[in-house]
Amino acid sequence: MEVITGIITLQMIFSKYWEAFKKWYTGTIRASVIANVEKILKCRTGQLGFHAYKCPKCKEVKLVPHSCKSRFCSSCGKIATDRWISERLSDILPVEYHHLVFTLPWQLRIVCLANRKVMFDILFNAVNNSIQSWTKEYGKYIPGFYIVLHTFGSDIKFNPHFHVLITAGGLRLDKRKWKSAPNNFLMPEAGLKKRWRFNVINGIIKANNENKLRMPILSKTNKLLNIRGVVSVISKLCWYIFIGTRLTEARISIKYIGRYTKRPVIAETRILNVSERWVIFKFKDYAVGGKTSVKKMGLFTFIKYLIQHIPDKYFRLVRAYGLFSNCIKNKYLKKVLRLLKKRKQRRKKQNTWRDNYKKLTGNDPLICVRCHIEMEFWFARYGPDERVLKHFGLEKSDRIPIKQFALKSA
Repeated sequence: MEVITGIITLQMIFSKYWEAFKKWYTGTIRASVIANVEKILKCRTGQLGFHAYKCPKCKEVKLVPHSCKSRFCSSCGKIATDRWISERLSDILPVEYHHLVFTLPWQLRIVCLANRKVMFDILFNAVNNSIQSWTKEYGKYIPGFYIVLHTFGSDIKFNPHFHVLITAGGLRLDKRKWKSAPNNFLMPEAGLKKRWRFNVINGIIKANNENKLRMPILSKTNKLLNIRGVVSVISKLCWYIFIGTRLTEARISIKYIGRYTKRPVIAETRILNVSERWVIFKFKDYAVGGKTSVKKMGLFTFIKYLIQHIPDKYFRLVRAYGLFSNCIKNKYLKKVLRLLKKRKQRRKKQNTWRDNYKKLTGNDPLICVRCHIEMEFWFARYGPDERVLKHFGLEKSDRIPIKQFALKSA
């Protein structure tokens, strides 16, 4: 039995075992999953096209293959995450913040899996309504906040929960003054728990009455899950919510909640080895105080757990509300900055693939190795590599190597 060790990438695992997995689970894999996996299999291989650069002196040609831009791709996702974090840091207000976590009873996880879009929309709205109903009724202000959906835990199993980064205060309802929340207090945790539970249950009952929910079949009884029975159980439970202490700046929390928004659920450095039957990886086991443990999982089970976290096409895992929502931020953020006597932070210039490559290796990828002068852009084409090369009368040879850069391409 072949065992893969050393540096293991998701692209390597899927290139070797995806076709067998897809054949085994034929007809049950979501279209967005197939599209994302096919993207990473083509990432930086020339199948998605390339940019061509030519040395003006010796005419040496270098081809830079295009990246896939999939959030399931470890390298492309890293760059997209860094860009998202940079954009959020320039958009947010220079005030204090709180980091909140909203969790769900485990009984609702199977309902979420069977009704991804409907349930996640219900949950996003429930978090928003739970927060803004309190701030408007008791706080008398409009906060700004981002809600980020995470669907996994450290062991990559399905565990949907929401991270919220919210201003410690907000614009007063009369729009004349910024109102800061009392020191190290945002809102009562017990009251927020009840609002969260009420809004979720209310959303589920409404969706069920409108026949929007599709109930899964239970394997033990071979019967449809009774949603009214689930609601009856979860309505008696205490739902967990974490309200963090006051943050003087949002940078750390934004990096924490943003790092998995556009990246795979597992870092490739955590994968120890892969065989035709098993995958062994490291994870933080919070049952034993967050210590690092090793887990052995069946290969197809590992792939199934990974792909269940790929969102549907166009589904937004990060949503802005209150002062940060698109419909009012242009209207009120400038006013808030004037009230606070602050200036908006400048957005940092994004590094190009060339900048990242030089930073990582210390070498400029567009300097001709023969002449030591900068190569010039020649042309860019999009599509399978073989077709494009043939169209231009170019054949694969040592004279025109395809450089497989491990960073975002041009």
